[in-house]
Amino acid sequence: MNRGRLLARALFGGGLDRRVAPIVPVSFTYSASFSTFWVYVGIYAVKGLHWPASRVGLLFLASAPAAAVANYLSGRISDRTGRKPLIVASFLASSANVLLLTWLGGTTALAFVLIVVQGVIGAPAYSLDRVLVADLVHDDESREPAYASVRVATNLGTLVGPPLGALLVFVAGWTAFLLGIAVLGVVGAAFAIALLPPAHAIAEAREPGSLRAVVRNRPFSLLLLSTLLAFTDYCGFETVLPVLAVSAYGLAPSTWGLLVIISPALVVLAQLRLTRASSRIPPASRLAGATLLMGLPFLALLASNHVAVIAAVIVVFVIGEMVWMPTSQAVAAQLAPPHARGTYFGALAAMTGPAWTLAPFVAFQLRAHAGVGSVWLLFAAIAVASAAAGAAAVGAVRR
Repeated sequence: MNRGRLLARALFGGGLDRRVAPIVPVSFTYSASFSTFWVYVGIYAVKGLHWPASRVGLLFLASAPAAAVANYLSGRISDRTGRKPLIVASFLASSANVLLLTWLGGTTALAFVLIVVQGVIGAPAYSLDRVLVADLVHDDESREPAYASVRVATNLGTLVGPPLGALLVFVAGWTAFLLGIAVLGVVGAAFAIALLPPAHAIAEAREPGSLRAVVRNRPFSLLLLSTLLAFTDYCGFETVLPVLAVSAYGLAPSTWGLLVIISPALVVLAQLRLTRASSRIPPASRLAGATLLMGLPFLALLASNHVAVIAAVIVVFVIGEMVWMPTSQAVAAQLAPPHARGTYFGALAAMTGPAWTLAPFVAFQLRAHAGVGSVWLLFAAIAVASAAAGAAAVGAVRR
């Protein structure tokens, strides 16, 4: 056992905070299962369901806002019911929904609805793990390493899930892929039942959490704005960069497939080390610097589109993301009142919806009318705005 712990410390760069140990397998399983589903859903729609690309675009346009609303509501409801019941129900409902998709996927309208519904019912399993970290780790200085540990588990799932999904599709087709996702969902529910602490509903005689209360909290509103802008750059990295690298710069899809591995591999190997090293930097500077690293590197593509430059952009972006994610989550945990923590984190998770919807749409429209360079200028400007809002959020807390 000691040898295994030493090996894990050497590989990951640190040990696991025992307080978040129950969350790690749950987050890993979600990432390996339903996050993998979303990685492949566009390909499944085109190759498995034989949908045209235009319908796939509408699917993503409908899915992101619905999931954003569900992320907020799952957080708010969890303040009343506790986190555990919603996470368990989310895994089980998601597995059942994917099984329905294997059965009814041949009907276009039903398949469309089931995929959109998946983003809604999967929201608690996706978003409530970060609320649990704040619930279980009470001291501010320990929260960032705790969030970093959960991120390592999530990215391990990202490394494992898609290759297993590809193997299932190659060997036995899309039905086997969906069945595999459903089985992993049941495993996730079992982990949640066995490992997560009992649910404790928040029942305090004070004003319940609400969107109005979140918006009226000035530091948290600034953090929401910073998060929305940072997620916009993140979506640019996830959705816009690969498309432009292949279509505008002539990069082979197989080459991009190799480059995309850089992100989860870096997180697994360097997240804990980087979190520990960057902890010496004041939170405002750390948050601002991280978001700048997520946008300014795109400017390098104005000078060169060589594959080595693209790889360097990815590396610098991921370094920024590794600092940004646990820092912003720890700041959110500090700002959110304990009795309304789910509501506040739900609002934070909801910022992904507008980002996923608008980032590719605006970027590709800009590319069509003003050229590829204008896209990178946009993402750089967004990073500057995100950095300013994030620094202001932390500064408002300190005052």
